[in-house]
Amino acid sequence: MPEFYYEAISASGQRSTGTLEATNRGEAVRKLSRRGLQPFTLNASTGGGGETAVVSAPAASTGKSVEVKANGKAESKTVGLPTGLKLKRAQVIQFTEELCDLLHAGLQLEQALHAMENRSSELSRDLAVGLRARVRDGVPFSLALAQVSPSFGELYCNLVSAGEASGALESILQRQVRYLNQMEALRAKVISALIYPAFIVMSGVALAIVFITYLLPKLALLIKNTQGELPAIAQWLLGFSAFLKSWWWLLVMLMIGAAVTCHVLFQDRRRLGWWHRVQLNLPVYGPVLRSRFEVQFLETLGNLLVNGLPLNRALELVRRATINSYLRERLGLVETAVGDGGSLSRAMEKADVARPLVVDMVRVGEQTGEMAEALQKAATRFDAQLSKLIDRATALIQPVIVLVMAVAVGLMAWMMVNVVYGTLENIRSR
Repeated sequence: MPEFYYEAISASGQRSTGTLEATNRGEAVRKLSRRGLQPFTLNASTGGGGETAVVSAPAASTGKSVEVKANGKAESKTVGLPTGLKLKRAQVIQFTEELCDLLHAGLQLEQALHAMENRSSELSRDLAVGLRARVRDGVPFSLALAQVSPSFGELYCNLVSAGEASGALESILQRQVRYLNQMEALRAKVISALIYPAFIVMSGVALAIVFITYLLPKLALLIKNTQGELPAIAQWLLGFSAFLKSWWWLLVMLMIGAAVTCHVLFQDRRRLGWWHRVQLNLPVYGPVLRSRFEVQFLETLGNLLVNGLPLNRALELVRRATINSYLRERLGLVETAVGDGGSLSRAMEKADVARPLVVDMVRVGEQTGEMAEALQKAATRFDAQLSKLIDRATALIQPVIVLVMAVAVGLMAWMMVNVVYGTLENIRSR
Protein backbone atom coordinates (compact mmCIF):
# COMPACT_ATOMS: atom_id res chain seq x y z
CA MET A 1 0.00 0.00 0.00
CA PRO A 2 1.40 3.45 -0.91
CA GLU A 3 2.71 5.67 1.85
CA PHE A 4 1.87 9.39 1.88
CA TYR A 5 3.86 12.15 3.51
CA TYR A 6 1.63 15.07 4.55
CA GLU A 7 1.81 18.56 5.96
CA ALA A 8 -1.50 19.66 7.45
CA ILE A 9 -3.17 22.17 9.73
CA SER A 10 -5.62 21.37 12.53
CA ALA A 11 -8.84 23.18 13.44
CA SER A 12 -6.94 25.07 16.16
CA GLY A 13 -4.39 26.31 13.62
CA GLN A 14 -1.49 23.99 14.59
CA ARG A 15 0.69 22.59 11.82
CA SER A 16 1.61 18.91 11.79
CA THR A 17 3.56 16.54 9.55
CA GLY A 18 3.75 12.78 9.25
CA THR A 19 3.11 9.75 7.07
CA LEU A 20 0.15 7.44 6.57
CA GLU A 21 -0.80 4.50 4.38
CA ALA A 22 -3.69 4.72 1.92
CA THR A 23 -4.70 3.13 -1.36
CA ASN A 24 -4.91 6.50 -3.14
CA ARG A 25 -4.70 10.21 -2.57
CA GLY A 26 -8.45 10.60 -1.98
CA GLU A 27 -8.42 8.03 0.83
CA ALA A 28 -5.38 9.75 2.35
CA VAL A 29 -7.19 13.08 2.39
CA ARG A 30 -10.26 11.47 3.98
CA LYS A 31 -8.15 9.81 6.68
CA LEU A 32 -6.55 13.13 7.53
CA SER A 33 -9.96 14.79 7.56
CA ARG A 34 -11.22 12.24 10.09
CA ARG A 35 -8.29 13.21 12.30
CA GLY A 36 -9.34 16.85 12.10
CA LEU A 37 -6.49 17.81 9.78
CA GLN A 38 -6.62 19.80 6.54
CA PRO A 39 -3.65 18.88 4.29
CA PHE A 40 -1.92 21.52 2.23
CA THR A 41 0.88 19.21 1.01
CA LEU A 42 0.46 15.50 0.26
CA ASN A 43 3.31 13.49 -1.30
CA ALA A 44 2.79 9.90 -2.43
CA SER A 45 5.82 7.69 -3.10
CA THR A 46 5.21 4.42 -4.98
CA GLY A 47 8.49 2.66 -5.58
CA GLY A 48 10.70 4.34 -8.13
CA GLY A 49 8.09 6.47 -9.88
CA GLY A 50 7.05 9.55 -8.03
CA GLU A 51 3.68 11.19 -7.78
CA THR A 52 3.23 14.38 -5.81
CA ALA A 53 -0.08 15.88 -4.82
CA VAL A 54 -0.32 19.38 -3.44
CA VAL A 55 -3.56 20.31 -1.76
CA SER A 56 -3.82 24.02 -1.13
CA ALA A 57 -6.42 26.41 0.24
CA PRO A 58 -6.13 29.68 -1.65
CA ALA A 59 -8.63 32.48 -1.80
CA ALA A 60 -12.07 31.39 -2.86
CA SER A 61 -11.91 33.57 -5.94
CA THR A 62 -9.46 31.22 -7.64
CA GLY A 63 -10.16 27.84 -9.07
CA LYS A 64 -6.69 26.31 -8.65
CA SER A 65 -7.42 24.46 -5.44
CA VAL A 66 -6.11 20.94 -6.01
CA GLU A 67 -3.11 20.31 -8.20
CA VAL A 68 -1.53 16.97 -9.11
CA LYS A 69 2.03 16.89 -10.38
CA ALA A 70 3.00 13.73 -12.20
CA ASN A 71 6.31 13.31 -14.05
CA GLY A 72 7.00 17.01 -13.65
CA LYS A 73 3.74 18.11 -15.27
CA ALA A 74 1.14 20.13 -13.38
CA GLU A 75 -2.52 19.42 -13.85
CA SER A 76 -5.38 21.31 -12.19
CA LYS A 77 -8.27 19.18 -10.97
CA THR A 78 -10.68 22.08 -10.70
CA VAL A 79 -10.26 23.78 -14.05
CA GLY A 80 -13.69 24.68 -15.40
CA LEU A 81 -15.50 24.09 -12.10
CA PRO A 82 -17.61 26.87 -10.55
CA THR A 83 -15.67 29.05 -8.12
CA GLY A 84 -16.07 32.41 -6.39
CA LEU A 85 -19.89 32.19 -6.33
CA LYS A 86 -21.57 35.07 -4.51
CA LEU A 87 -24.45 33.97 -2.28
CA LYS A 88 -26.89 36.02 -0.24
CA ARG A 89 -27.40 35.19 3.43
CA ALA A 90 -30.79 33.68 2.66
CA GLN A 91 -29.22 31.44 0.00
CA VAL A 92 -26.55 30.21 2.44
CA ILE A 93 -29.28 29.39 4.97
CA GLN A 94 -31.40 27.63 2.33
CA PHE A 95 -28.44 25.57 1.11
CA THR A 96 -27.56 24.50 4.65
CA GLU A 97 -31.17 23.59 5.47
CA GLU A 98 -31.54 21.49 2.31
CA LEU A 99 -28.23 19.71 2.91
CA CYS A 100 -29.26 18.98 6.52
CA ASP A 101 -32.55 17.46 5.34
CA LEU A 102 -30.80 15.21 2.82
CA LEU A 103 -28.16 14.05 5.31
CA HIS A 104 -30.87 13.41 7.90
CA ALA A 105 -32.70 11.26 5.33
CA GLY A 106 -29.68 8.94 5.27
CA LEU A 107 -27.85 10.13 2.14
CA GLN A 108 -24.07 10.36 2.08
CA LEU A 109 -22.54 13.79 1.48
CA GLU A 110 -21.73 13.16 -2.19
CA GLN A 111 -25.21 11.71 -2.81
CA ALA A 112 -26.82 14.72 -1.12
CA LEU A 113 -24.82 17.13 -3.28
CA HIS A 114 -25.74 15.09 -6.36
CA ALA A 115 -29.43 15.45 -5.46
CA MET A 116 -28.98 19.21 -5.09
CA GLU A 117 -27.58 19.44 -8.63
CA ASN A 118 -31.18 19.17 -9.90
CA ARG A 119 -32.30 22.46 -8.32
CA SER A 120 -34.10 24.95 -10.57
CA SER A 121 -31.81 27.83 -9.60
CA GLU A 122 -28.68 28.02 -11.75
CA LEU A 123 -26.65 29.35 -8.83
CA SER A 124 -27.72 26.42 -6.62
CA ARG A 125 -26.81 23.96 -9.38
CA ASP A 126 -23.38 25.51 -9.90
CA LEU A 127 -22.76 25.43 -6.15
CA ALA A 128 -23.69 21.75 -5.86
CA VAL A 129 -21.69 20.81 -8.97
CA GLY A 130 -18.56 22.58 -7.74
CA LEU A 131 -18.79 21.08 -4.26
CA ARG A 132 -19.54 17.53 -5.43
CA ALA A 133 -16.65 17.52 -7.92
CA ARG A 134 -14.19 18.56 -5.24
CA VAL A 135 -15.55 16.12 -2.65
CA ARG A 136 -15.29 13.26 -5.17
CA ASP A 137 -11.68 14.30 -5.78
CA GLY A 138 -10.91 13.87 -2.08
CA VAL A 139 -10.99 17.51 -1.03
CA PRO A 140 -12.43 18.01 2.48
CA PHE A 141 -15.93 19.48 2.36
CA SER A 142 -14.90 22.47 4.48
CA LEU A 143 -12.10 23.31 2.06
CA ALA A 144 -14.41 22.81 -0.93
CA LEU A 145 -16.87 25.32 0.55
CA ALA A 146 -14.12 27.94 0.91
CA GLN A 147 -12.98 27.36 -2.68
CA VAL A 148 -16.42 27.44 -4.31
CA SER A 149 -17.89 30.47 -2.52
CA PRO A 150 -16.46 33.10 -0.17
CA SER A 151 -19.99 33.69 1.15
CA PHE A 152 -19.74 30.77 3.56
CA GLY A 153 -17.07 32.55 5.57
CA GLU A 154 -14.34 31.32 7.88
CA LEU A 155 -16.70 30.59 10.78
CA TYR A 156 -18.89 28.34 8.65
CA CYS A 157 -15.98 26.45 7.10
CA ASN A 158 -14.28 25.84 10.46
CA LEU A 159 -17.48 24.42 11.92
CA VAL A 160 -17.85 22.10 8.93
CA SER A 161 -14.23 21.03 9.41
CA ALA A 162 -15.00 20.20 13.05
CA GLY A 163 -18.03 18.20 11.91
CA GLU A 164 -15.95 16.23 9.42
CA ALA A 165 -13.32 15.45 12.04
CA SER A 166 -15.87 14.28 14.64
CA GLY A 167 -18.21 12.50 12.23
CA ALA A 168 -21.11 14.72 13.34
CA LEU A 169 -21.50 16.85 10.22
CA GLU A 170 -25.29 16.63 10.20
CA SER A 171 -25.77 17.79 13.80
CA ILE A 172 -23.25 20.60 13.39
CA LEU A 173 -24.99 21.81 10.23
CA GLN A 174 -28.32 21.77 12.08
CA ARG A 175 -26.85 23.96 14.83
CA GLN A 176 -25.34 26.18 12.17
CA VAL A 177 -28.78 26.65 10.58
CA ARG A 178 -30.18 27.77 13.93
CA TYR A 179 -27.24 30.12 14.41
CA LEU A 180 -27.58 31.66 10.94
CA ASN A 181 -31.31 32.17 11.44
CA GLN A 182 -30.68 33.85 14.79
CA MET A 183 -28.08 36.19 13.28
CA GLU A 184 -30.43 37.01 10.40
CA ALA A 185 -33.25 37.73 12.85
CA LEU A 186 -30.92 40.01 14.82
CA ARG A 187 -29.99 41.89 11.66
CA ALA A 188 -33.65 42.15 10.65
CA LYS A 189 -34.55 43.67 14.03
CA VAL A 190 -32.10 46.53 13.58
CA ILE A 191 -33.12 47.16 9.96
CA SER A 192 -36.86 47.07 10.65
CA ALA A 193 -36.40 49.55 13.49
CA LEU A 194 -34.81 52.02 11.05
CA ILE A 195 -37.35 51.69 8.22
CA TYR A 196 -40.06 53.98 9.61
CA PRO A 197 -37.71 56.80 10.74
CA ALA A 198 -35.87 56.62 7.41
CA PHE A 199 -39.17 56.85 5.51
CA ILE A 200 -40.27 59.89 7.54
CA VAL A 201 -36.93 61.65 6.99
CA MET A 202 -36.90 60.94 3.24
CA SER A 203 -40.50 62.16 2.90
CA GLY A 204 -39.66 65.35 4.76
CA VAL A 205 -36.58 66.00 2.64
CA ALA A 206 -38.55 65.41 -0.56
CA LEU A 207 -41.28 67.80 0.62
CA ALA A 208 -38.71 70.47 1.48
CA ILE A 209 -37.03 70.14 -1.93
CA VAL A 210 -40.37 70.49 -3.75
CA PHE A 211 -41.29 73.51 -1.64
CA ILE A 212 -37.96 75.29 -2.07
CA THR A 213 -37.45 74.58 -5.78
CA TYR A 214 -41.04 74.78 -7.07
CA LEU A 215 -43.67 76.26 -4.73
CA LEU A 216 -41.57 79.07 -3.27
CA PRO A 217 -40.51 80.50 -6.67
CA LYS A 218 -44.19 80.48 -7.73
CA LEU A 219 -45.15 82.38 -4.59
CA ALA A 220 -42.28 84.83 -5.13
CA LEU A 221 -43.55 85.54 -8.65
CA LEU A 222 -47.06 86.12 -7.28
CA ILE A 223 -45.74 88.58 -4.68
CA LYS A 224 -43.66 90.37 -7.30
CA ASN A 225 -46.71 90.87 -9.54
CA THR A 226 -48.67 92.37 -6.64
CA GLN A 227 -45.72 94.52 -5.55
CA GLY A 228 -45.61 92.82 -2.18
CA GLU A 229 -42.65 91.72 -0.07
CA LEU A 230 -41.68 88.21 1.00
CA PRO A 231 -40.89 87.43 4.65
CA ALA A 232 -37.19 87.39 5.51
CA ILE A 233 -37.03 83.61 5.91
CA ALA A 234 -38.80 83.14 2.58
CA GLN A 235 -36.25 85.44 0.89
CA TRP A 236 -33.43 83.39 2.41
CA LEU A 237 -34.98 80.14 1.17
CA LEU A 238 -35.54 81.69 -2.26
CA GLY A 239 -31.86 82.57 -2.47
CA PHE A 240 -30.98 79.04 -1.41
CA SER A 241 -33.31 77.70 -4.13
CA ALA A 242 -31.56 79.82 -6.78
CA PHE A 243 -28.20 78.59 -5.51
CA LEU A 244 -29.34 74.96 -5.77
CA LYS A 245 -30.55 75.42 -9.33
CA SER A 246 -27.33 77.11 -10.45
CA TRP A 247 -24.72 75.20 -8.46
CA TRP A 248 -26.23 71.75 -7.85
CA TRP A 249 -23.32 70.12 -9.64
CA LEU A 250 -20.89 71.77 -7.20
CA LEU A 251 -22.83 70.35 -4.25
CA VAL A 252 -22.72 66.89 -5.82
CA MET A 253 -18.96 67.17 -6.32
CA LEU A 254 -18.50 68.36 -2.73
CA MET A 255 -20.49 65.42 -1.38
CA ILE A 256 -18.49 62.97 -3.49
CA GLY A 257 -15.25 64.61 -2.38
CA ALA A 258 -16.32 64.43 1.27
CA ALA A 259 -17.22 60.74 0.90
CA VAL A 260 -13.88 59.95 -0.75
CA THR A 261 -11.99 61.93 1.91
CA CYS A 262 -13.74 60.07 4.74
CA HIS A 263 -13.03 56.76 3.02
CA VAL A 264 -9.33 57.59 2.70
CA LEU A 265 -9.05 58.91 6.26
CA PHE A 266 -10.72 55.84 7.74
CA GLN A 267 -8.30 53.51 5.99
CA ASP A 268 -6.04 54.29 8.93
CA ARG A 269 -6.71 51.83 11.76
CA ARG A 270 -6.39 54.39 14.53
CA ARG A 271 -8.87 56.82 12.95
CA LEU A 272 -11.31 54.00 12.21
CA GLY A 273 -10.96 52.67 15.75
CA TRP A 274 -11.59 56.17 17.12
CA TRP A 275 -14.74 56.56 14.99
CA HIS A 276 -16.07 53.14 15.98
CA ARG A 277 -15.45 53.98 19.64
CA VAL A 278 -17.35 57.26 19.21
CA GLN A 279 -20.28 55.30 17.76
CA LEU A 280 -20.42 53.14 20.89
CA ASN A 281 -20.74 56.28 23.05
CA LEU A 282 -23.49 57.96 21.02
CA PRO A 283 -26.83 58.40 22.79
CA VAL A 284 -29.59 55.93 21.81
CA TYR A 285 -27.54 54.38 18.97
CA GLY A 286 -24.50 53.46 21.08
CA PRO A 287 -26.28 51.15 23.56
CA VAL A 288 -28.04 49.35 20.70
CA LEU A 289 -24.73 48.87 18.88
CA ARG A 290 -22.96 47.53 21.98
CA SER A 291 -25.84 45.24 22.92
CA ARG A 292 -25.94 43.87 19.37
CA PHE A 293 -22.22 43.07 19.58
CA GLU A 294 -22.66 41.31 22.93
CA VAL A 295 -25.46 39.11 21.58
CA GLN A 296 -23.43 38.24 18.48
CA PHE A 297 -20.31 37.57 20.60
CA LEU A 298 -22.13 35.25 23.00
CA GLU A 299 -24.06 33.42 20.29
CA THR A 300 -21.06 32.95 17.99
CA LEU A 301 -18.63 31.90 20.72
CA GLY A 302 -21.17 29.50 22.22
CA ASN A 303 -21.89 28.01 18.80
CA LEU A 304 -18.19 27.44 18.12
CA LEU A 305 -17.51 25.89 21.53
CA VAL A 306 -20.51 23.56 21.45
CA ASN A 307 -19.28 22.29 18.08
CA GLY A 308 -15.92 21.29 19.56
CA LEU A 309 -13.57 24.14 18.62
CA PRO A 310 -10.88 25.09 21.18
CA LEU A 311 -11.44 28.35 23.05
CA ASN A 312 -8.40 30.10 21.53
CA ARG A 313 -9.45 29.23 17.99
CA ALA A 314 -13.05 30.21 18.72
CA LEU A 315 -11.96 33.60 20.08
CA GLU A 316 -9.84 34.19 16.99
CA LEU A 317 -12.80 33.49 14.70
CA VAL A 318 -15.11 35.70 16.76
CA ARG A 319 -12.57 38.52 16.61
CA ARG A 320 -12.29 38.24 12.83
CA ALA A 321 -16.08 38.28 12.49
CA THR A 322 -16.43 41.49 14.55
CA ILE A 323 -17.07 44.53 12.36
CA ASN A 324 -16.36 47.27 14.91
CA SER A 325 -12.58 47.77 14.79
CA TYR A 326 -12.38 49.13 18.36
CA LEU A 327 -14.14 46.07 19.76
CA ARG A 328 -12.03 43.85 17.49
CA GLU A 329 -8.91 45.35 19.02
CA ARG A 330 -10.29 44.72 22.52
CA LEU A 331 -11.06 41.11 21.59
CA GLY A 332 -7.46 40.77 20.43
CA LEU A 333 -6.34 41.59 23.97
CA VAL A 334 -8.77 39.00 25.33
CA GLU A 335 -7.45 36.40 22.89
CA THR A 336 -3.85 37.10 23.94
CA ALA A 337 -4.67 36.92 27.65
CA VAL A 338 -6.53 33.61 27.28
CA GLY A 339 -3.67 32.23 25.18
CA ASP A 340 -1.31 33.07 28.05
CA GLY A 341 -3.39 30.96 30.41
CA GLY A 342 -5.77 33.55 31.84
CA SER A 343 -9.50 33.05 32.33
CA LEU A 344 -11.92 34.39 29.74
CA SER A 345 -14.01 36.37 32.24
CA ARG A 346 -10.98 38.10 33.76
CA ALA A 347 -9.58 38.90 30.31
CA MET A 348 -12.92 40.38 29.20
CA GLU A 349 -13.16 42.43 32.38
CA LYS A 350 -9.63 43.79 31.97
CA ALA A 351 -10.13 44.62 28.28
CA ASP A 352 -13.49 46.30 28.99
CA VAL A 353 -14.99 44.58 25.96
CA ALA A 354 -18.46 44.01 27.44
CA ARG A 355 -20.72 45.10 30.27
CA PRO A 356 -20.14 43.64 33.77
CA LEU A 357 -23.36 41.59 33.51
CA VAL A 358 -22.02 39.83 30.39
CA VAL A 359 -18.72 39.13 32.15
CA ASP A 360 -20.62 37.68 35.11
CA MET A 361 -22.50 35.29 32.81
CA VAL A 362 -19.18 34.13 31.32
CA ARG A 363 -17.76 33.66 34.82
CA VAL A 364 -20.73 31.45 35.73
CA GLY A 365 -19.97 29.27 32.70
CA GLU A 366 -16.35 28.94 33.80
CA GLN A 367 -17.32 27.96 37.33
CA THR A 368 -19.87 25.35 36.26
CA GLY A 369 -17.70 23.92 33.48
CA GLU A 370 -20.55 24.39 30.98
CA MET A 371 -19.15 27.35 29.08
CA ALA A 372 -20.91 26.74 25.76
CA GLU A 373 -24.32 26.20 27.36
CA ALA A 374 -23.92 29.25 29.61
CA LEU A 375 -22.97 31.44 26.65
CA GLN A 376 -25.96 30.30 24.61
CA LYS A 377 -28.35 30.91 27.51
CA ALA A 378 -26.83 34.35 28.02
CA ALA A 379 -27.21 35.07 24.30
CA THR A 380 -30.91 34.21 24.46
CA ARG A 381 -31.36 36.44 27.51
CA PHE A 382 -29.52 39.42 26.04
CA ASP A 383 -31.27 38.98 22.70
CA ALA A 384 -34.59 39.57 24.45
CA GLN A 385 -33.08 42.64 26.13
CA LEU A 386 -31.82 43.86 22.75
CA SER A 387 -35.35 43.63 21.33
CA LYS A 388 -36.65 45.77 24.19
CA LEU A 389 -33.78 48.23 23.77
CA ILE A 390 -34.51 48.57 20.04
CA ASP A 391 -38.21 49.10 20.78
CA ARG A 392 -37.39 51.82 23.32
CA ALA A 393 -34.93 53.52 20.96
CA THR A 394 -37.50 53.44 18.16
CA ALA A 395 -40.20 54.79 20.47
CA LEU A 396 -37.86 57.66 21.39
CA ILE A 397 -36.58 58.47 17.91
CA GLN A 398 -39.90 58.41 16.07
CA PRO A 399 -41.59 61.22 18.08
CA VAL A 400 -38.48 63.38 17.78
CA ILE A 401 -38.42 62.93 14.00
CA VAL A 402 -42.16 63.57 13.72
CA LEU A 403 -41.79 66.71 15.85
CA VAL A 404 -38.96 68.05 13.68
CA MET A 405 -40.90 67.31 10.50
CA ALA A 406 -44.03 68.92 11.96
CA VAL A 407 -42.07 72.09 12.74
CA ALA A 408 -40.63 72.16 9.20
CA VAL A 409 -44.01 71.57 7.55
CA GLY A 410 -45.64 74.11 9.86
CA LEU A 411 -43.00 76.69 8.93
CA MET A 412 -43.61 76.12 5.22
CA ALA A 413 -47.38 76.33 5.72
CA TRP A 414 -46.97 79.56 7.71
CA MET A 415 -44.90 81.10 4.90
CA MET A 416 -47.48 80.14 2.29
CA VAL A 417 -50.38 81.52 4.34
CA ASN A 418 -48.40 84.68 5.12
CA VAL A 419 -47.59 85.20 1.43
CA VAL A 420 -51.19 84.62 0.34
CA TYR A 421 -52.51 86.91 3.08
CA GLY A 422 -50.01 89.64 2.14
CA THR A 423 -51.01 89.31 -1.51
CA LEU A 424 -54.69 89.75 -0.66
CA GLU A 425 -53.87 92.82 1.44
CA ASN A 426 -51.94 94.36 -1.44
CA ILE A 427 -54.83 93.71 -3.81
CA ARG A 428 -57.34 95.30 -1.41
CA SER A 429 -55.18 98.37 -0.89
CA ARG A 430 -55.19 99.17 -4.61
